[in-house]
Amino acid sequence: MKQVKLIPSMAIIATVASVFTLQSCTKGISNLLRYNLAMQSGEVTVAIPPMTNSGSGATVDAGSNTINIDSFIKAHTAGLMGVANIQSVKLTSCTVNIQDASVSNNFANFQSCNAAFSSNAEATPYEVNIPSNPDTYATTLSMPVDTTTELKSYLTGNQFNYSLGGKLRRSTTDTLHCTIQFKFNIRVQG
Repeated sequence: MKQVKLIPSMAIIATVASVFTLQSCTKGISNLLRYNLAMQSGEVTVAIPPMTNSGSGATVDAGSNTINIDSFIKAHTAGLMGVANIQSVKLTSCTVNIQDASVSNNFANFQSCNAAFSSNAEATPYEVNIPSNPDTYATTLSMPVDTTTELKSYLTGNQFNYSLGGKLRRSTTDTLHCTIQFKFNIRVQG
């Protein structure tokens, strides 16, 4: 009879061990979930007034927008992760477009250009620039970006501020309406 009682006890021990093993595996599997999410800041519009002093520089605040990064991540990970799961954020591109360019008013008027963003989580603006912009007609600038700089601290906020600046090569005679768009790769892991 003692052997009969021992078999159910062994079965109970085996069952308990299996449950703990399965819980550990489930936790281990959830830690293996990784996503690379492509996110864009949305287009922000700025108006650059006519400028007459060649060689002078100016910066124009482009305004701000609100992006709920936590909701964005949850929407792209079936609700499994959020802003707390961000491992890394890298800038992948920055594009500036003039909506109403003309032969005499376009990016050729600028010898250098820069765009920057900051957030309510990181107030120091992160800037990208073209220090030697070509003297050729252009309505779009693709700013060179450093895809290795870690920008995680900026995307833990939800309010983003943008600016656009540059140094004139020659005067502009019309207001230039531009859009700025930053794109990021957000790596999350849970």
